Amino acid sequence: MPDISSSSFLNQVQVPQTTNPALSSASAASGVADKTKQLGKQDFLKLLLAQMQNQDPMKPMDDSQMIAQMAQFSALEATQQLQQTIQQSNNVQTIFGAGALIGKYVQANQSDGTDVTGAVTGIDFTSTNGVVSPTLQVNGKDVDYSTIVKVSSTPISGSGTSTTAPAASTLSATPTTGTAGS
Repeated sequence: MPDISSSSFLNQVQVPQTTNPALSSASAASGVADKTKQLGKQDFLKLLLAQMQNQDPMKPMDDSQMIAQMAQFSALEATQQLQQTIQQSNNVQTIFGAGALIGKYVQANQSDGTDVTGAVTGIDFTSTNGVVSPTLQVNGKDVDYSTIVKVSSTPISGSGTSTTAPAASTLSATPTTGTAGS
């Protein structure tokens, strides 16, 4: 019969690893850390079960430790659910905001330094890691939603150096200076 007084064997816990051959070969090839390698709910439960099964019968795990671990896990799960809900709400806002631009005139500063000005004729949506990103079609060009600096219901002049106050139907992403009532 093995010596159970030695706690070195009984206190060792093996962390369960989930392996998906397709994911492991793809991530090994790219060398980039993947979100799928994070511990999840099932892994936590397996770890807790392994701790309980492998605990020293002479020194059982403290109840307060187990309760604290379960509370931490519950808080983590609630935080993840809240994050998903906030992301879904953000996606809905982005879709409605981009959809409201159809038929409006926009000015966008492209990454190459050029300005694109014209009416929005369509929108494409892409989703990356749960984040929706709209791409607008303006004058036959794809324009990233985040590069828009001006929106108007009337055509926008191409110069962009006008010193007159913007019309009431124009929204600008650049801050205006001055005081109200002057």
